[in-house]
Amino acid sequence: MAKKTNLDFELLRTFIAVVDNGSLTRAANQVHRSQSAVSMQIKRLESQLEQELFMRSGRGLLLTQHGKSLVAYARRLLNLHDQALTELTANDNTQHLRIGCPDDYSVKLLPGLLMLLRQKNPTIRLSIFTENSGRLRQAMDNNEIDLAIMTRLSGSNEGALIYVDQGIWVAKNENSFSLQPLPLVLFEPSCKFHSSVIDGLEKNDINYDLVCEASHISLLAELVDCGMGVSVMPKNSVPKYLMAFERNDLPELPVAEVCICLSGGNQNVAGWSLNELAKQLVPK
Repeated sequence: MAKKTNLDFELLRTFIAVVDNGSLTRAANQVHRSQSAVSMQIKRLESQLEQELFMRSGRGLLLTQHGKSLVAYARRLLNLHDQALTELTANDNTQHLRIGCPDDYSVKLLPGLLMLLRQKNPTIRLSIFTENSGRLRQAMDNNEIDLAIMTRLSGSNEGALIYVDQGIWVAKNENSFSLQPLPLVLFEPSCKFHSSVIDGLEKNDINYDLVCEASHISLLAELVDCGMGVSVMPKNSVPKYLMAFERNDLPELPVAEVCICLSGGNQNVAGWSLNELAKQLVPK
């Protein structure tokens, strides 16, 4: 009979941290180890399994087929481990959870998330930070937040997917699109909708006037409502008082994969697994 290997939970947690962050450097920051130590841990796990889990490419680390298979098992094992540890070592100390979320998803997703977290842990204290996804990743690396709702690259294994949101044109009315040059009020340049719009308009020789760039959807919505320009927003985040349009004469807009992540490869928070939270947060 072949000798069975016991998987090391510390190695699995490092593995998931690398999967979620897409790089050894970011994973190292979150598990508080050096990059070389993280690399050694991945090699030890590969040695235990006698399988290669990652392959390097121009975009960074990519999972092999064996690596992809391990992700689901590792998340389930770590979730059970963390859940058992939480249940058996619970005390009366109030937990403080720091949560990050882009402004355009905060109104849609944060109230539901906060209700879920307080449902299983009524004494939990919550602090909210709104930033774009890039800055939220930096905040996780710097141990400034514990949990984040973010957008991720298409096809990424980062965190747990909540839903895929389509970008859509937003205006006060149809007449707003006939203005020349086309007035734009857009999210800041780090937003994928911003670059898609500007690149598309440039390629199609469509004149535009970039009136304003902002990180707050409420400000952009008010600017659109008072006729200052048209915008692009995630479909699920468009305020009810604005009109959404699919425009074939304007650049095609990308989708955004919205996910929820915990720092350091953790898979359980306040009695919820990451996957359970993601399923609960899907817009009804």
